[in-house]
Formats: sequence, structure tokens, C-alpha cells
Amino acid sequence: MSKTEIIGSLITFLQQEFPNQGVELNETTDLLGEWFVDSLGIIETVLYLEKNFGVEVKRADINGDNFRNLETLSAFVARRLDQATG
Repeated sequence: MSKTEIIGSLITFLQQEFPNQGVELNETTDLLGEWFVDSLGIIETVLYLEKNFGVEVKRADINGDNFRNLETLSAFVARRLDQATG
């Protein structure tokens, strides 16, 4: 799965789960500072990643480096997918 496909899937999910945030969602939107209303949003996103991409998200993976924006989150998913197939 390409990074573009991962980002597209994440945008669809985030806009459906957290509509009307008052912030434009794009690859560089600050997810932790501007998009998630609370920690429940992060948990729901982790569950989405595990269910829809089949990747394991460990507690240590939930950090500002991986969840900063869609660019970093899709890179995290892509790395996990590569690890699973490689």
C-alpha cells in the first residue's frame, strides 16, 4: 500500500470520526495540537490503524514523532507494513 493510499484512508477516517474540527485536514495538519479533541481520538485512531492496516501499535509508538501529522503517521504505518512483509 502506498503512502498516498494510507493518507487518503486516514483522511477519510479522521473526517468521518471527528467532523467539523474547524481546521483543514491535510498532510501537515498538527494532529495532536489541532485535530484530536481528546485522548479518546488517539485511541480510536490506533484501533483504526490496527484493524484496517493490520499493524500493531505499541504504547511506545503513540508519540509526537509518529502522530504529529498525516505525513508522519502514514510513514509509521508504511514502516510497519514493510516490517510485516519483509
